[in-house]
Amino acid sequence: MAEITNTTKVLELKKILFEETDEDHFLSIAELIEKLQKSFPEMEKLDQKAIKRYMESFNDVGFDIIQGKAKYGKNVYSHQDRLFETYELRMLADAILSARFVTEDQAARIIQKLKQLTSKHIAKTLPSPIKYNKSMNHIYSLTKVYIDAIHHAIQEQKTIAFKYGLFNLEKTFELNREGREYIYRPYELIWDRGYYYLVGEKDNKEGLSNYRVDRMRDVVILDQTFKRKEFNMDEYLHSTFQMFTGKGEWVEIQFTGKYLINAMIDKFGLDADIKKIDEDTFILKTKALVGEGFYNWLRGWGSCAKVLSPLSVAGKMKEEIEKMNKIYS
Repeated sequence: MAEITNTTKVLELKKILFEETDEDHFLSIAELIEKLQKSFPEMEKLDQKAIKRYMESFNDVGFDIIQGKAKYGKNVYSHQDRLFETYELRMLADAILSARFVTEDQAARIIQKLKQLTSKHIAKTLPSPIKYNKSMNHIYSLTKVYIDAIHHAIQEQKTIAFKYGLFNLEKTFELNREGREYIYRPYELIWDRGYYYLVGEKDNKEGLSNYRVDRMRDVVILDQTFKRKEFNMDEYLHSTFQMFTGKGEWVEIQFTGKYLINAMIDKFGLDADIKKIDEDTFILKTKALVGEGFYNWLRGWGSCAKVLSPLSVAGKMKEEIEKMNKIYS
């Protein structure tokens, strides 16, 4: 049996204070001794002076112990300083659970690790994977590996190669371009609507484009380095719709419904060019990547949105509306 040294006792006491105390949970000296005794049944019982000495040494090295008063004036103690505030842990847990590229098993493991950053009592209040219903059950298991590799490539400004694909009508994943590789200069990883997107430049094409990371396969970092060009990433993200790309054009859209102003500010920011027409109508002018994503986004607003210019975009929307009308006629 291994010898129970003072160092062993001090480390176990620190663990008990970290895991079992917080702002709302305190332990008395007697309770601390009792818990230490449970951890080391063969240990000789510690006296209260030794426990107090250990806690004073914790304070000396920055592991602060707070003293409080319990019923009948009894002294009680807790450790309350954490690397993450409770609300920050909840935000991280929610983000992990809502990420569609993270499997339920992966999420459960990550949440369990997050719980180790706080007391057992606070850990019980963190969101549970059971409360989240993900719409996808085909999440690719290597996505997390690719995310890490892409991060390294971005930091080291190295080109990557990958294959890319989509699901077909038989719900089978099918590689684009007959499985030929894409050579890509990675600039940023963006998290949008529960997915990671890689934004960068194709090796043979000017201008930014993006790819969904969970649809990538065989991601490899190449030896070839690149010099990053100066792009306005915020402008690019504001001009994309549902992370689809298209041709950059200035568009004017009239919206009816004053409540929609908040959705436009969420999408385009407070600096958006928005002109008030009356108490219930405004016109948005913005440069947008006009393509499939833009038209899908615009259709989502129904009769509340009308394209004013350019006429080519307005005409395209009219065609789409006529097609929809025929489907339902």
